[in-house]
Amino acid sequence: MKKTSILIITVFIMSILTACGSSADNSQKQETIAKQPEATSMTVESDENVSETNDTAEDTKIVNNETDSVKIAVVYFSGTGNTKTIAETIAEETGADIFEIIPTQAYTEEDLNYNDDNCRANKEQNDDTARPEISNDLSATTEYDIVYLGHPIWWGTVPRIIQTYLETYDLSNATIYTFCTSGGSSIDRSLSDLRAWYPTLNIIDGKRLKDASKSEIAEFCNR
Repeated sequence: MKKTSILIITVFIMSILTACGSSADNSQKQETIAKQPEATSMTVESDENVSETNDTAEDTKIVNNETDSVKIAVVYFSGTGNTKTIAETIAEETGADIFEIIPTQAYTEEDLNYNDDNCRANKEQNDDTARPEISNDLSATTEYDIVYLGHPIWWGTVPRIIQTYLETYDLSNATIYTFCTSGGSSIDRSLSDLRAWYPTLNIIDGKRLKDASKSEIAEFCNR
């Protein structure tokens, strides 16, 4: 009888232990299942971060491309070679394409004799209608976003051939910076004249660069 009772009790205890073990296993499985969505959420969030990074990189690439697409030209007329030297330095500093305004009839020393009232340059500067002819095609210069326009100072202002250029080619879509070479005259009058003659042009600023150092030219170009 005692043996039978002990056996029954033993079986009962084992049944309880088995049930508890099964419940613990089920509880662990449920906890594991409950944690899985969190891992999925973290994966999704990580993917979103990667996507945002890619979008940022793409935006940066677009901005850089827009910057790289700005086209710069240096256009100049040089009577004695001084303006040419400055123009070449500006082109080197900015990476610009360079164009020379070449007169059909070249200017000689006699043409530029400032002491002779009857010299060719003096006659042109005193004639508001004078427009010396340009021999080369400069139509490509109308396709640039920024134009550095260089010239010497003749009788206090720009040579008439600069007017020929501006009246032949449409630079209304360009931002224009002027520069000059002169033994003593400033650029103020020529800059004022150009703005008055061509009010539709976006002429931002000008600077006299006669005998300018590379650092001075770089400062002018990188404002």
